Amino acid sequence: MVISESEFKDLCKLARLDPEDESLKNLMSDFNRILESVEQINEIQVEEAAGMSELDTRDMARPDEPVEPLGTEAIAAIAPDFQSGHFVVPGVIESEG
Repeated sequence: MVISESEFKDLCKLARLDPEDESLKNLMSDFNRILESVEQINEIQVEEAAGMSELDTRDMARPDEPVEPLGTEAIAAIAPDFQSGHFVVPGVIESEG
C-alpha cells in the first residue's frame, strides 16, 4: 500500500499541517516506508506459532508461606543507625535557630 500525493495532502489537512511546508517534504516517503513495513508484518504467518504465546506460568513463583518476622534486634543489627526502636536518618529540613 502506497499513499498517493492527494491522499497525503488530505492527511496533512486533517492533521492541520501545510502539505507545501518544506519541512514535510520527506514525510510522504517516510510514511510510505512505514506502511510497507506494516504490510510486511501483516504477511507473517502466525497460525504456525499458535500456542507459543501461552506460557506455562504454573509454579513460577515461590510458595506463599508465612514466616516469622525479623525481631527488633535483628533489624538493629543490619540498620546503619537504629535507636529506641526506630531508624535514624539524616535530617532534610534545616531548622531556624
